[in-house]
Amino acid sequence: MGSASDTTWWTLGEVVKRVQAIDPAATVWQIRIGLEGRCASGRIRSHGRRWVYRYDRPLWIDHGDRQFVLFSDEYGGPQSSFDAISAYEWKDLTFFARPTPEMDRQYEVALEQALAQLVSPVELRSLSKHRLAWRDVEFWCADVIREWSQASPLATQNEGGGEPRSDAVGTTAGGSLVSRMPTSRPAPLSAPDFRSWYKGRVAELKERGETSSGEKDWQAVKRQFPGRVRRTLARAVRDECAPAEWKKQGRRSPPN
Repeated sequence: MGSASDTTWWTLGEVVKRVQAIDPAATVWQIRIGLEGRCASGRIRSHGRRWVYRYDRPLWIDHGDRQFVLFSDEYGGPQSSFDAISAYEWKDLTFFARPTPEMDRQYEVALEQALAQLVSPVELRSLSKHRLAWRDVEFWCADVIREWSQASPLATQNEGGGEPRSDAVGTTAGGSLVSRMPTSRPAPLSAPDFRSWYKGRVAELKERGETSSGEKDWQAVKRQFPGRVRRTLARAVRDECAPAEWKKQGRRSPPN
């Protein structure tokens, strides 16, 4: 039985509405990345309909290939009931969004556009098995409210190095939530999370017809993730993911 009437669970759209009410500048891309980190650390619980296959083996098709969805649909499908998605499993999961007909004709660009928007269904793909893994994913309402209860909510995404964070919020005598400022150095952002964020930045700039140099990218990284990303990682991801024409915009700046 599904959970359409269960108000303790929020859809991705409801999560986005909550976060953007606090931080109007937050994009769907950024909120997806924030959810991935928080779910993988056990700070936000989630559930969905597991994608079940006739044969339990990797499909070995890149998600950027048009055949990825066709093969997943042909050899499997979502089960009827909802199951919990463990924090451990989230470490092998990332959001997947199906392009719609009105999106860019170039499939890889359309994939990025889909992730930057609220499209249905909300799906997750397995990084190791190269196939769709979950559908109709929802998030525990109380966890979302606790994690995003203050301004600039994305600044602390994935904090805690992959472990559940117990000191993110406290309660006043009246029981209301209050934030506690971290007293230690912020945890480094993981390479997969940073790569996902950078791909989102590329997609958004390309959609606006803009480009970016290595130095502009680095300044954006420092603003978004102060003290959490090493420049060597930023350069490596830029070399991997930036469009070829961006890499012609001057020589690299010396490290800070």
